[in-house]
Amino acid sequence: MSTKTTLLFLAIAGVLLGVIFLTKNKTKSWQALEREQYMLVFDRNSVEGILITSNEDKVELRRHGNQWMMEAPIKDIADQNAVNEILAACEAMEKEPVAGARNADKQQMRDFGVVKSAVRLKLIGPEMPPELSFGKDTPVDGKVYVRLEGSNTVSVAQNTLRNLIVRQPDALRDHRLADFDSRGVTRVEVKSVAGEIDLARDSGNWGFLKPLKARADDARVAAFLDSVLGTQIASFLPANNANLNSYGLSEPRGTVTFRTSGRTQPVLLELGARDEKTGGVYARISTRGAVCLLPKESERILGLQPNDLRDRRLMRLDLNIVDRITLRPAEKPPILLQRKQEDWLVRSGDAAADAPANSTKILQLVKELQTRKIVGFVTDVASDLAKYGFDQPQMRVTFSSYASENTADTNAGELPILTVAFGKTEGDIVYARVESEPFIVSVHKSLLEEISVNAVEWRSLSVFGYKPAQIVSLDVTLFSNGIPRPGVALLFKGNEWVADEGSIPGTLNRINIQSLVNTLASLKAMQWTSETAGVPAETIEFKTTDGKTHKLILGPLAEDKTCLATVEGETGVFRLAAPDVSALRLLLVELAPVTERKGR
Repeated sequence: MSTKTTLLFLAIAGVLLGVIFLTKNKTKSWQALEREQYMLVFDRNSVEGILITSNEDKVELRRHGNQWMMEAPIKDIADQNAVNEILAACEAMEKEPVAGARNADKQQMRDFGVVKSAVRLKLIGPEMPPELSFGKDTPVDGKVYVRLEGSNTVSVAQNTLRNLIVRQPDALRDHRLADFDSRGVTRVEVKSVAGEIDLARDSGNWGFLKPLKARADDARVAAFLDSVLGTQIASFLPANNANLNSYGLSEPRGTVTFRTSGRTQPVLLELGARDEKTGGVYARISTRGAVCLLPKESERILGLQPNDLRDRRLMRLDLNIVDRITLRPAEKPPILLQRKQEDWLVRSGDAAADAPANSTKILQLVKELQTRKIVGFVTDVASDLAKYGFDQPQMRVTFSSYASENTADTNAGELPILTVAFGKTEGDIVYARVESEPFIVSVHKSLLEEISVNAVEWRSLSVFGYKPAQIVSLDVTLFSNGIPRPGVALLFKGNEWVADEGSIPGTLNRINIQSLVNTLASLKAMQWTSETAGVPAETIEFKTTDGKTHKLILGPLAEDKTCLATVEGETGVFRLAAPDVSALRLLLVELAPVTERKGR
């Protein structure tokens, strides 16, 4: 290796060493600057405890996992937000030098009030700073003298941290009544002079075990639990006061027992006497062990009634497990609505075959039955069914699943899930009951009136399901007093519509023809009806590429420009909307100038 190369390598090495030296010095300078700027330098994640001395009060806070607990002067849950505020104030506490106080003697430190200070804070954990003492207020408002233990340097800092720790110990206790919320509760029992209520959650839904077997309103139960568990404690009673009689807790006026998924033992809330001054309620919860005063609104717990939490929906059902819905109106044939994959079919007792059903109408029926509110709870024991018309119900709606094969648990066939029955109508209400439940309720009669009793009214609104290009011929005939008149016959040839043999002569209006074809191909009914179609006013016969022939028969035009219609060879009458009727009656042919000829 040449001398020049050696010198070059030495120069590069020197530069690298210089960079490393400067980088280390820069890092050290930043660390030193931080220590110079902030009073307390520490890693918050390493803090295991906080010791606070404030005059006569000594508070010890300890971290247990993700939760802070108060160990002294009383064992209790600490206010997590208050602890975080203290730690944040510790981190943000900047210091300012005091002129002539860098090497202060004891007398100077006494003058600043930082010797045997009445207010001190100590962070517990590895590599924590020394205990911090707070002295007198400085002449500048909002600032205080401070000193670290073992140091003879006095500094000035904002009094934010001191103000946070000089509060009464109770201010650092968690003022929430409980450290869990309604999501973890699986059962709750309420006992008071109003009675006993026992609720349990099963498969995500709440139900009553006492005083009756009934569905509960999930939202109402959750709201009740949240209102109780989220109650803010107004104040804590002295820990050494064990005279429970004076607070009405030796024989509580009421209790609430919570069973949760995360605890083996239930949590008990006892409610005692009312405070004469504030109207609040004295209470004790087993997870806290202390007597406390709750706001006066807590009195509502003692007046809770079962109906306050009952499910006011007529029924609760998972439609995903339903394969069949059977409607049994009085004195009418039963109607079967059957699921076929994502669609539904309808069959009446007098129908020859299944027909596509109106899925939207079916889903709307289920929605109405599930969401319509109960007007009143009539009786909790359905002992006299005839009194309410359930010996001969006006309507029964049964939801079933269907097992097509034998299994270890079931036989093949229909398996009823739930049946809703409607009894007598009185005024604006009708009596109703879920037959698997013991009670009778009332609902508005409009709910029953919305359940169609004619099978045809459950049919799909889709009359034809073609694309316009699939229609290859049209034969339109008008009627006058039931007598057919010369019509229009068209064929689709060579990419256009042409007149067929026998069609009335004239010029074809191709725009109107295409509009008719577009409407006809995907024709939908407004509704199916039990009305009769009346005398035909027009027929439209067409053929499609699948070789089928269909004939649509239109009745007379109604005042609202709608009309009744039928399809030849199929049962049922339906009503067509005015825009569709207008499109189906468009002039297709401009007639030849022969005065005696009439037609379209």
